[in-house]
Amino acid sequence: MTSRSESARIRQLLQGLTEDEILELMRMISPKFAPADAETRKKAVLPDPNEKKSTKRYENLKAAERRYFAEAYNESSELWKPLTIEDESDWLNNHPESGQTFGEWFTKEFPQHRVNRQRRTIYILPLGPFPPGHAGQSTAAAGATAGASTSTGETEGGASSSARGATGGAAGGAEGGASPSSRTDKVLLAWLQKFCQCFFLGVDVKFLDPVRVREVRCRTRINEHTKQWQLLSKDILDYLVSKKPRDAICLVAVTMLDLYPSDSWNFVFGQASLVTGCGVFSFARYDENFYYIPRDRKKAKKSELEEFNMPPVTSVLLLRACKVMTHELCHMFGMKHCIYFSCCINGSNSRDESDRRPVDLCPVCLRKLQEAVDFRLAVRFRAMLQYCTKESWDSGVPAPPLEAFEPFKKWLEKVLVFLEETPAAGNETPAAGNETPAAGNEESSQASN
Repeated sequence: MTSRSESARIRQLLQGLTEDEILELMRMISPKFAPADAETRKKAVLPDPNEKKSTKRYENLKAAERRYFAEAYNESSELWKPLTIEDESDWLNNHPESGQTFGEWFTKEFPQHRVNRQRRTIYILPLGPFPPGHAGQSTAAAGATAGASTSTGETEGGASSSARGATGGAAGGAEGGASPSSRTDKVLLAWLQKFCQCFFLGVDVKFLDPVRVREVRCRTRINEHTKQWQLLSKDILDYLVSKKPRDAICLVAVTMLDLYPSDSWNFVFGQASLVTGCGVFSFARYDENFYYIPRDRKKAKKSELEEFNMPPVTSVLLLRACKVMTHELCHMFGMKHCIYFSCCINGSNSRDESDRRPVDLCPVCLRKLQEAVDFRLAVRFRAMLQYCTKESWDSGVPAPPLEAFEPFKKWLEKVLVFLEETPAAGNETPAAGNETPAAGNEESSQASN
């Protein structure tokens, strides 16, 4: 046991270390990450049996939904894979995390992060250079987008749960909107908005008027490796706090400029504050050409912080943008990084690791979001399948490039088949607290390292 004098000495030593040196020390003393076994995943997804409210709510779910969540501890499931470490630079090798079970989230986060009548809108603020058709969509495009997206909010009872005002603010009202005939590659924000509405089915999603970097007055620097401008994410978060609307679930800024959280960090894809409900994320490094540095680029120009600098909107860029957007927004619902499965809300240290993350939430994290927002799984999955189907898009809005979404589309089709299956007699999902592992998946089974 460490004495008081030893403890004081440790604190004194740590004060002299840089942030990078402290992280390196944590990596040395922290145990290596091991995938969660079936019993751990079972405890993570099910409500605490001593918490009557969450247990009752779980029992009121449809049988097919309980069966889907039970896949979290089915070792032979084809729907989800436990999280594994594939590279020494992976997030959990460098940032050890203990995870967050549904029971922990429900007890600490649910009361302040659930959607209600006074708090039901996700606001997104374009920051810095965006082409006119992104931050200032034409009236015709905005109206068409609204018409196309209302069908995704349909509940099983036939009523619309999220259509109310959900896309009317897509344009943000900036000048220079693209004409309908030339906006095929200029509706990134409208595509992101619709995906966000499907992912967080039941909430409103609105884009605010774009702002220039100089209005935020955040600190900037030129990255020594990429020679690209970066914005200090902490300063952006401070700015957003004063701009957050009263009915906001959260307010997040989206930018095509690179971000950094502190002087000792190289970059960050995004950063969010659970306390303030504000966040910021960047699409910069999802551009395939981001890391290309012209040989004659001796000095970055200050004007690049305000000038249009939009890469081609490819299918891969759109998929990556959807993933980083929903990842950061999930934090706004009090959700921490997932350590149980390969999941949309896994932490990532690189673009390669981010690309390995799936598009959707695992059963543990989806259960949290369902409780916060209140949707039916099948309705949400069908809405996302509709998004991934080119033929379902309204003729007034150009369908996004969806080639990179094809694996996700096939996965959604498999999930919907699973939810619609009729379980064999005697295989119905029991109530919470009474589950038993499937045959061959006894609690003593161990996950491989």
